[in-house]
Parts: sequence; C-alpha cells; structure tokens
Amino acid sequence: METSQSGKKDKICCSYCVQSPVPATRTCVHCEASLCEHHVKVHSKSTEHILVEPTTFIKDLMCSIHNKVIEFCCSKDGACICASCCIIGEHRGHKVDSIKDAFEKRKASIKDSLDNLALESEENEKTLERLLKKRDNMQGVATGVTERVAALFRDMSEQLEALQAKAMSEVSRQEQQVMVHVNSLIEQLEEKKDGLSKKMNHLEEMCNMANPLKMLRGTSHEEVKRRGSQKAYEGDIDIQVSTKVNEGPVSLILHIGLLNFVESLQDLKALRQFTDIKKSEITLDVNTAQNKISISNDLKSASHSTASQKYPESPERFKSCQVLSTNEFTSGQHYWEVDVSEAKRWIVGVAFKSIERKIADNESFLGYNKKSWTLFFQKFLGASHNNIQNEVISESTVKEIGIYLDYDNGYLSFYQLNPTRHLYTFTATFYETLHAAFYVFDNSCIKIKS
Repeated sequence: METSQSGKKDKICCSYCVQSPVPATRTCVHCEASLCEHHVKVHSKSTEHILVEPTTFIKDLMCSIHNKVIEFCCSKDGACICASCCIIGEHRGHKVDSIKDAFEKRKASIKDSLDNLALESEENEKTLERLLKKRDNMQGVATGVTERVAALFRDMSEQLEALQAKAMSEVSRQEQQVMVHVNSLIEQLEEKKDGLSKKMNHLEEMCNMANPLKMLRGTSHEEVKRRGSQKAYEGDIDIQVSTKVNEGPVSLILHIGLLNFVESLQDLKALRQFTDIKKSEITLDVNTAQNKISISNDLKSASHSTASQKYPESPERFKSCQVLSTNEFTSGQHYWEVDVSEAKRWIVGVAFKSIERKIADNESFLGYNKKSWTLFFQKFLGASHNNIQNEVISESTVKEIGIYLDYDNGYLSFYQLNPTRHLYTFTATFYETLHAAFYVFDNSCIKIKS
C-alpha cells in the first residue's frame, strides 16, 4: 500500500494476475513488476532479481547514475547510493551503511530530535503558562492600584469640595447680609415714594383751583411748607450701601483649609496604602569632582570652570568632567530633583561606586558603560546605559528633572517637572552601592533642588 498525493492509500496489485486483481506482497526491481504471494514463490531466485516492499515508484529505488538498486547510504554525504557508487563512483572510499542500518540510525536520530523537541515544547508550555499567570496577576495588581488611586482622589475631592462649600458659604453669607440691608432700604424708599406721590397730587390739585378763597381756606401757608419739605438724610443711601464682597474671610477660610488639606495628604496616602516618599537631601562629593568643576559652598550646585580648582589628588577623583553625590544608596526608595535650566547640555543619573575614575573614556563616561544609567540632553533628549542611547520624547524643554530610585526592585525613573511627565524608566539589578551622578559640560551649571 502506498499513499498518493491526495492522501489516499493506493492498492498495489500483482502484475501477473490479469483475470482479477490480487494484492501484491513484493515488487521485483529487476522485472519492474509486483508479485502476489503465489507468484513470489515461482519467481526467479537469482541475485539480480531483488524483491522489495510493494511499490509503483521503482525508478526511485534505482541509482540514476549506474541504474542499479540503491543499497547503501553514504555517511559522509548522506546520499543514497548503489554498490557501483561505492566502488567506482564519487563516493569511493567513503564510509557507508546499508539502507536498513542507515534507516535505523536516521530513525533513532529523528526520535532523539523528537524527544528534544518534546522537552523543549514542554518547557515552552510551562514558560507560557507562567507568563500567562504573570500577565493575569499584573492585570489584577494594576486594577488594584488603579482602584486605590481612584479612591485617593475621591478622598481628596471630598475634602476640596467641603472646603469649596465653606468658601462659597462665606460669600453667600455676605451676599445675604447685604441683600437684607438693601431690601430694607428699598422698602423704606418705596414707602417714601408713595407718600411723596400723595403729597404731590394734593398740591397739584390746590394749584389747579380757580377759586382763590377755596384754595386759601383749604390749607394754611405753614401746612403747604410742611407738605413740601423733604426729610434730611445724613448721606446718600446709595453711597452708604457697599456691594463689594469682603474677600478677607474667604481667603482666610481657603488658607486654613488648604493648609489642613496639605497636612492630611500623607494620612490620605497612608489610608490608601501608598508609600510616603520623602525628597532625599543630596549633596555633592568634592573628593570626586574633576578639577574644572566648581562646587558651591552648600554642596548643591556644580559649575564648569575654565580655571583648575586645584583639588588635591585622590583615588575617588574623576579624570572626566564628572562628580558623584556623597549619598550612598544600597536599599530602599529615594527621590531627588535637579535643575538643569542653566545647562545647554547635561547628563544626570546614577552610577556604581566602582565606576572607573582615572580613564577619560567610555569606561568612566556616565551612560557609556554597564555601571551607570543616565538621562541626557546633547543633540537630543535621551536615556543611556552601556553605550546604548534611546531617544526620549518631550513636548517641552526639560528644565527640571525628578529622579526616582527603587534600589530593591531595580527601578530608576526620570520625570520632567512643571509639567510633571514621565520620561524614561530603567529596570536593572543593582548589586553594589549607587551614587547620584552628574556630568558638567562647558559653560554649564547643574543644581540640586532642596
């Protein structure tokens, strides 16, 4: 039985059973005929009549060069060859195996490969399963943190809304106070308006009388003067009434409320299980500063100087124009801020204590070796480690940088300040003491913010 290209099993019949098809049990390569069990018994037993499994592809069993049955496999070339190929052909002198032995060896090799692939597939499946679990776990953790952030901002919003209500209540109180006073005055003036109207109407009627005696007898001279007189006011009512809001009490409410709000932020963060990260007090180590770096008295700023500072030689001092912090980081979370507004070019970051100091080359340059991680601005804004630069996109010029280091978890993040925007994060395994690190270019000054 052979499989055709369509995938179906083709039945091979005896070439000599012409009356009715009988399944063949062997094929003679020499005769190029297939034989049933009966015809195999009467078939020639000569050595040139080689019997093989039933097949219709007899030519595939023959050497294309010598037209002889393929019996061997060349170990060197992996080619299936006949006896003549071994004796007089291009495979003369090569180590050969019989087709059967070669088949068994190849089968064993394939089985070994299959076993190796099965092991690799099993490991791949386990790794895939672990990654899927990590992905699901990450999604769960991210959802939890998102919910806590949302809860924190709800808490903050509630406090700010309460403060807003107090401030607006004070404005409303003043508005109501003025409105009550103004409404009272308006009511008085409305009453006066009615009284004046009545007096004016009476006097107009008197003026319109044609009979002198009737007018004179109807009212006296003093009465006319009394009705025509107006009440004297100490001042203009409209001027006396102020319609301005006294913002002093409003500002006081906002001032006290915002101070209380700021003080409560740490409690709100703790309530939602967020770590309180305080700004680290970073100072520069003069003993590491290159001779053309001028360090301020408060050890907070580093400026490039054209004149040598004539620092005493020390093993810690850089030959390249760099300086490290006195602070050492071996664990925990740390945060500091750097002002680079007075530097046209700058490099800031962290470096291992063991970074090279005496060679002004990539071994010591910040960001150009395995011992330092940096954010830089030269021709473009980027992040660098082990001499691999990655461009960082920012919508505005970076003038102030926030640096966050989580030593234990292997995170180093850089943030742009004002507005606050994440710039880049390194993930690494920190295995020795770290320092804050700075490269100071010509005509530049870098300051650590307090």
